[in-house]
Amino acid sequence: MELFKKLMHAAILGSALALVAACGGGGDSGGGPPGADPGGRGSGGSESCEFLTEEEVAEAIGPSDGGQHDYAFGGCVWTASSAKGGINEAVFAAVLPKAQYESLAEIGEPVSGFVDGATYAELHGELWFPCRDGDYCGIKARTAGADDRQEIALRLAKALQGRV
Repeated sequence: MELFKKLMHAAILGSALALVAACGGGGDSGGGPPGADPGGRGSGGSESCEFLTEEEVAEAIGPSDGGQHDYAFGGCVWTASSAKGGINEAVFAAVLPKAQYESLAEIGEPVSGFVDGATYAELHGELWFPCRDGDYCGIKARTAGADDRQEIALRLAKALQGRV
């Protein structure tokens, strides 16, 4: 069942990316990707790249690329400038409508001591929680070491929660 879920997840993402490419990206009048701000928010031009500060990301993964729109996760991804242990560490942040959240998120196990309804998927380092007006906020911490991944995700989720 888990394999089927992962295959369906990959198929949905692949279809969505193919549709975006086939339709020319659906960008704004400035020619950027959907959700991009021609005013230059974050180096990736996405409003979602304002969810976390450079300092918060650097504390988690070290210096990064400054954040880029992430079509797969639905928000912004900050990728570390250098690899650790052969892994390009990254932090992802997104705020998604409930339907999109349900189709993309690795739901995981309930998390206590945070927001009611928050879940954490250890394998993927994904933490999701209900936020503003029925949307769902998500943080994914892709780190070389698994020991502090949940702590990083929780710390960044608290920062995200304070901004949405």
